[in-house]
Amino acid sequence: MRRRPLAASIVAVGLAGCSQIPGSGSDERDDDASPVAEAFGGGVERPDCAVESETIEVAAGDETRETETATTEPYPDTPREFDENEIVEWVPAFEEAYVSHDVLCGRDEASHVLRITYNTDRIEVFDRAGNGTTIFLRYAGGATAGADENGSVWEADIGYSAVLYVVDDTGAARVELDGLRDPSREEIEAEAPDPVETGDLVAVFG
Repeated sequence: MRRRPLAASIVAVGLAGCSQIPGSGSDERDDDASPVAEAFGGGVERPDCAVESETIEVAAGDETRETETATTEPYPDTPREFDENEIVEWVPAFEEAYVSHDVLCGRDEASHVLRITYNTDRIEVFDRAGNGTTIFLRYAGGATAGADENGSVWEADIGYSAVLYVVDDTGAARVELDGLRDPSREEIEAEAPDPVETGDLVAVFG
């Protein structure tokens, strides 16, 4: 499988080709794949809030110092085009925003997040037979620094997570891959669930 660099933060991208959407089942169903947004009966399901940075005091030895809290990243706009290059850029940007909202929305106001880290590690691209593109995304993302109600600062390491997206010109579906953190392309095709069948509708276009 040929690979090409996308950006400094991305290790490898698998090029789309003859691969079909993971978990899509029979050829007949692939050919009749519904547009993403039409396959869901409800609306968009994703963490969504607007958290702005604020200045707080934290402990620094025997003294205190001021620092800024983390903010939510806005979800990206609709892709300008729905070709592979545009989708490969859009999905990590969307997931970074998703992570920031997931960390901050509904959080206990007594504690604070000071830093949210996100780094894309790997992307694999698959054709979705009939309509759209499937993206496997492996990344490290989450809160890596914060302060408790007493102003004590904590730091945390984060591991890798994996998600699968299906994107077409109607919307995007997302499913988390708890058991497939660093699978081969063959394992993704054979074992990964279909985001349209088992995931959430996270964006609607148009």
